Amino acid sequence: MLLGIIYFFIGLVLLYYGSDWFVVGGEKTAKFFNVSNFVIGATVIAFGTSVPEIVSSVYAALTKSSGIAVGNAIGSCVCNIGLILAISSIVYPIIIKKDQIKNILFHLFFVALTFILGVDGYNCVDGAILFLTFIFYIIWVLKNDKIEKKKEEEEINIVISLIFLIIGLISVLIGAKLFIDGAKMIAFLLHIPDYIIGFSLVAFGTSVPELMVSIAAAKRRLGGMILGNIIGSNIADIGGALAISSFFSYLPTANIQMVILLIMSILLYIFAKKSKITRFDGLILLILYIFAIKFLF
Repeated sequence: MLLGIIYFFIGLVLLYYGSDWFVVGGEKTAKFFNVSNFVIGATVIAFGTSVPEIVSSVYAALTKSSGIAVGNAIGSCVCNIGLILAISSIVYPIIIKKDQIKNILFHLFFVALTFILGVDGYNCVDGAILFLTFIFYIIWVLKNDKIEKKKEEEEINIVISLIFLIIGLISVLIGAKLFIDGAKMIAFLLHIPDYIIGFSLVAFGTSVPELMVSIAAAKRRLGGMILGNIIGSNIADIGGALAISSFFSYLPTANIQMVILLIMSILLYIFAKKSKITRFDGLILLILYIFAIKFLF
């Protein structure tokens, strides 16, 4: 038990700092090419903060812990909306621009598609459909970035940015192995099903980077970056973590978790239609998240 806890926390630390370094390097690289805050959030930051979920789920699938793989991917999406977006909007209400509504609608469609494909579990064909949809989203977001951009005043060193990217990725790879191994030990000793560990403990742990980035962005009133990070991370968690994991191992159904995610996604769309996610909206999402975790346990 003690060894499992040690592995778990060392892995979590490596995941946290490794992801942070990855995001710093990625963000600097993106700014060098002068893209908008929303696109930075939806692509570079979203992918960077989703690396722990992707690596952890794939490793779990390779080690025949398919319950953790699917639970982590979907649980991270629920955590992103019900905890991270909720807390961020409570810190400071998030203003939604008209051109961002279509991204939220795409997110809702993607979640619904994932639910339909996974009614009987996820095989490699399901994974391929989700992965290709994920790639389409990235291309679509980059192509439709019509926000007027300003030249970055800060001089960016691409070499240093790439070093951060590489060191961050290596830290995440090592951290993911320790994190998953520790979680499996704890689950085995406590006789807790692996999909519940994946949905709650592992999902929360690998979502820490998104939480830190979003809270920091909320304090700076960068609502576009927060929204882009949440939507992009969820699509990356499903189209990356879940989809790629299904290439290595058949993933079991997670209908209850998907229903929770679908409800949250619908609420997100309803709130966004008002052009603002208020503190009260955030509180509703947070309460729903707490209820979901309690229900599963």
